[in-house]
This record gives sequence, structure tokens and C-alpha cells, in this order.
Amino acid sequence: MKTPSFVSIVDQFDIRGAGLEISVNKTAARFAIAVGTLTACSLLVFAIVSNFIVGVLTDERVTFSSDTLAAASGYYANSPRLHARLAAVLEQERDSARAEDSAFRATRLSPHNFNYRVLLAAIKESRGDLVEAEQSLRAALALAPNKTEVHWQLANVLLRQTNLDQAIEEFRIAAALNPSLLPVTLNLVWRASGGNLDAVEAIASGEPGARLTLAQFLLRQAEVQHAADVFGQLKTNALLVSREAGAFLNDLVAAGHLRLAHDLWSAAIGDAANQLISNGSFEAEIPRDFAQFDWITYDNDYVKIRIGKGASRTGARSLRIDFVGRDTSRLENEIRQSIIVRPGARYRIDCYANAERLVGPEGPRVAVTTATSSEWIAASGPVAPGEIGWQHVVLEFTAPRTTNGKSPALFVTIKRRPRFSYDEPTRGTVYFDDFMVTELATGAAQAAASATAIAKSTRVHGG
Repeated sequence: MKTPSFVSIVDQFDIRGAGLEISVNKTAARFAIAVGTLTACSLLVFAIVSNFIVGVLTDERVTFSSDTLAAASGYYANSPRLHARLAAVLEQERDSARAEDSAFRATRLSPHNFNYRVLLAAIKESRGDLVEAEQSLRAALALAPNKTEVHWQLANVLLRQTNLDQAIEEFRIAAALNPSLLPVTLNLVWRASGGNLDAVEAIASGEPGARLTLAQFLLRQAEVQHAADVFGQLKTNALLVSREAGAFLNDLVAAGHLRLAHDLWSAAIGDAANQLISNGSFEAEIPRDFAQFDWITYDNDYVKIRIGKGASRTGARSLRIDFVGRDTSRLENEIRQSIIVRPGARYRIDCYANAERLVGPEGPRVAVTTATSSEWIAASGPVAPGEIGWQHVVLEFTAPRTTNGKSPALFVTIKRRPRFSYDEPTRGTVYFDDFMVTELATGAAQAAASATAIAKSTRVHGG
């Protein structure tokens, strides 16, 4: 057996030593990694816990005292959310000096958050520092140019500084971004400007909804003609589908401006002739929310009412009334159209009726009533059952005079009133078509001709 040399022994020792060194180094690395991992985990856990605590403290659904928030903001001094929440609470407690300091800390820690600048501006405004409030809001606006609340708050600050022109521009942008703000905005600017029409006109955008809101506002301020001018500038397709447009006309009527409402309505539906009765042959579709001066119909327990194709004297459509056969059948205001006439003038109504299998004590009549009473001003003879073809129905009436000299609102209606508290059921169908209202000329000849026509109609219908 060969004895190992010194050199080989040393070599072996060195190799073993190297192995020991490698083993020791690996253990140290593993320890370092373990320590680093534990440290990172600890930091992560701390961050998670910190974020949780800050999240709870800044949750607006939970109430905390300013002392609690102040202690937390001292511990988490780099949390802009905590400083902002503390500022808001202090402002509610009317400690505006500390509130301003906390809000400023929030803006310094998070300079790109526009909300903190808006908060700071609100606090400065409450302290009367309007110039600094404006500066803070303009900084917020540079960060968030499309935020409604920034424009709105800036507009109010400018208004408090009596800078009306710049305030109007900010109000206009805020109302354009959020149309629900327009009514209150118009009211603010109207009062601040002393009722300046140009000022409120500048607030409303060109959108149909905004223009209608402006028209309604002006009407409430008794600026009737200006309101009508704004309404009249709108296009027909925007008016016919808008409930607000119909509501505006209803308000005009309720305020007694009947003819103006009628003229605006006629212009909107394209009735260039502006006839005394609209859609007399029932050929036009009736807009759901824009029927102020068109036919209004609805069913009751005795009749079903339809406008559509079927038996018609001219054109393709007519009004159809189906009596369902219940006793003591009535028709009151279920079919009506509002017409505008001259006080004291004499008028004639012509139309045609066609009875199909009509059975009952008495057929329906065409009548004229006022808008405030169901009493008849005048009525035609009843539609005769059993007569084949279209019957000519005619009546004349004198428009009542009014105390203010304005045009009275009258209803052209179709009535069926029982003569007694009980009568036999009415069954069958009656069609009406081709209504026309004509203002009669004065004079004896015209009066005689009218009397002859009325007498002839009464003989035909057995009235």
C-alpha cells in the first residue's frame, strides 16, 4: 500500500476545507434569505394592516371623532386620505383653521388628486378666503377639467366675488356636463343678474332638453313671449317626442295663454293652415304627449273608442265608437278636442256619422262645451240608427264672451246622455269623419241660411 505524500494530504485537506466552506456559505445564504423573507412578510403584513386601518378610518359610512382621526393621522403621517378625512370632520365641527391645515397636508402628499384641492377650496371659502378658494379650484380644474363639481363650485365662488361673467361660463359648463343642475342654475343666475334674460340664455346649451328647461323657467318668471320664442325655435322632431314640450303647452294653457299655445302647437305639427279644428278627418297620427289641440280619446264602461282604418267617408281613417251593450250608456268627455275661437263670434260645425247595427234609445250627438263645464253650449241632433250611409251632422253656436277679452277654450265633443236615470242598453258601432269648424259671417242672409241648414239637419235626425 502506497503511503500518501504530504502534497496529496494537503490537497485532500484543501478539498475538504473547500467543501466545508461551500457548505457554510450555503447555510448563511439560506439564513439571509429566510431573514429577508420574514422581513418582507412582516412589511407586507404591516402594509396590509395599515391599509386596512386607514381604509376603515376613511370610510365615510363610519363615524369617527376628530380626536381619533387626529391620533391616527399622527401615526400614519404620510396618508393623504387620513388627512383629508380629518379635514372634512374638522370642517363639520367648525374648526376651520385645523381643517385647512389637514387639507393642505393632503394636497401636499397627493398633489395630483383634484378632490383634495376641492376640499381645501371649500374650507377656504367657508373662512371667507374667496381668492385662495378660487386658486385652489383652478388648480383642481387643471387636474380634472371635465368634473362637474369643480366647475360648479368655482362658479359659486366667482358668483360670491360678483364676477358674474366668469361665473356664467362655469355654470354653463357644469349644466352641460350635468343637465339636472340647469333648473337651479337658471334660478341662481336669474337672481344674481337681477332678471337678466341674456344671462340665463347664456346658461342653457343648444340641446333641445336644455332649451325646453329654459322655456319653462322663463314662463314661471312671467316672461311669456320670451318663453314662447325659445320654444318656437325648437325643431318639430324634438318637440313631438318630448314630455317636457307637452308640459310647457299645458302650462301655457293653464296660465290662460290659449291662443299662443295653439299657435305654437300648430307650428310644431306643421299645420300651416292653422284651421279651427285639427285632424278633422283623423288621417294624422296623434302624438302621445303632444295632443293638446288634437283629438283626445279614452274608453269607459260603455264604449270602446278607436281611431284607425275602416269605414271612412274620405281618406283611410275615421273615428270608431263601439257601444258594448251596457244599460244607461253614457259618453261624456271620452272624445274631445280643444278649439280656440273669438269671443262672441258665431260658428258652425259640420261632420259626418255612419251608424252600423246601432240599437238603443238614442244615438250620440256632437256637442260644444266650455273647458270648465260639462254643460252644452250647443248640440246636434242624435245620430239616427238604421239609416244607411253617412249622415250629415251640423250645429251652430256662439262663442261665449270672456271678462278679459281673451279667446275662450271650448271642447268639441261627442256625447251620449240618457234621458232618464235608466234606459235600455245601446249596442252597435258609429263612425265619425270629416269634422270642420267654420266662423260664420254676420248678416241676415247668413243667419237665414244657417237656420235652414239647422232645420234640415233636425228633420233628418229626428231631433
